Order: sequence, then C-alpha cells, then structure tokens
Amino acid sequence: MDQNLSAEEKKKIYEDLFDITFEQLKSKKISLNEGQKIAGFVLDNMEGIIRKKEYIVFLEKLAKNWAIYNPYYLKNKSEKTKLEDEKKISELTSKLKQLIN
Repeated sequence: MDQNLSAEEKKKIYEDLFDITFEQLKSKKISLNEGQKIAGFVLDNMEGIIRKKEYIVFLEKLAKNWAIYNPYYLKNKSEKTKLEDEKKISELTSKLKQLIN
C-alpha cells in the first residue's frame, strides 16, 4: 500500500528542489526566467500530492521537463523501489515461516 507523505517529507522535498534550482541559477546553467517556470511548476503540482507514488510521478514529469532534476528523480525512484522490495521480501519471509511452522 502506498504511504502518505508526512509534512516533514514534503518540507524536505521543497528544500531539495529549491537547493537544486538555486545551484543551477547560481552557476548560470538555467536562466532566471527558467527558474521562475520551474518554481511555478513545482508549486502548482506539489500542493495536491499526498502519496509517495504521486510524488515519484511528479518527479518524473519534472525531470522530463528539466533534465537537471533527473539525478534527484532517479535517486528517489530507486529508494522507493528498494523499500517496496524490502516489504515484499518481508511478507514472503513471513509467509514462508508460517508454512514451515
């Protein structure tokens, strides 16, 4: 089952995205106009996100529009996949233990 994002997780996401954007602006890899577009996109889309799965979909869209976010998207996607895999392994282990006993 997909988990909800906590207020702390959402805050961290905003901070991470701000840091990435700010670094790109500072190094002049994106323009101020592009930074404003990104900020609008983030604000318009993040507000309605409740579940972690929705967050990953949002990051995928963000990374497709602005390649500077691709590493962040891939990192978060792999973490989510790892957690899902660990949960499945735990469930299977539990079922196997029940069968053995």
